Amino acid sequence: MAIKKASKACPLIKLKPSVKDTDRASNFKLSFQYLDTTQKFGSTFKHWQNVGLLSKAMETLQGYCCSPLRQSIDGDKFTIYDKYPSKDKTDFLYPQNVPEDAHWARIHINNKSVIIGHVVGDTFYVVFLDKTHHFYLTKRQTGK
Repeated sequence: MAIKKASKACPLIKLKPSVKDTDRASNFKLSFQYLDTTQKFGSTFKHWQNVGLLSKAMETLQGYCCSPLRQSIDGDKFTIYDKYPSKDKTDFLYPQNVPEDAHWARIHINNKSVIIGHVVGDTFYVVFLDKTHHFYLTKRQTGK
C-alpha cells in the first residue's frame, strides 16, 4: 500500500511505507506481558478459540492498531477505568505483577466478552480475557 505525501517538487508522490513514518509510530500497540489466565473468571487463548471468541478479539484489536490509542477511547467499546474496581465490584483479584498505579481499561469484544488490561502511553497491556464480564460487575450482577 502506497502512501501519498506532498512535496515541493510534486504534490502527489506515492511513497512506500517506512518504519520511520511518525504517523504510524504513535499507533495503538499491544502487549501480553501481564496476561493472567489463572483466575476463576479469566480465560485462556485456547478457551476463547474453542468458544469462537479469539478470532473476533483479534479482528477487534487489529482495528484499534490502525490509529493512536488515545484517539480510540470512546467510553463505550474502549473505556479507561483509571483504577482497579473495588472488591465489591469485581470477581478478579489484583494481579501481583501489574504495577499498582496502572490505568485500567477494557475493550468490548461482543455481548459480555471483554479484554481487560491497562494502558501505558500508546500500549494496551492485556491482563484478563473476561468472557462473562466479571471484571467490573454490573448493578444487575451485584444487586446494588
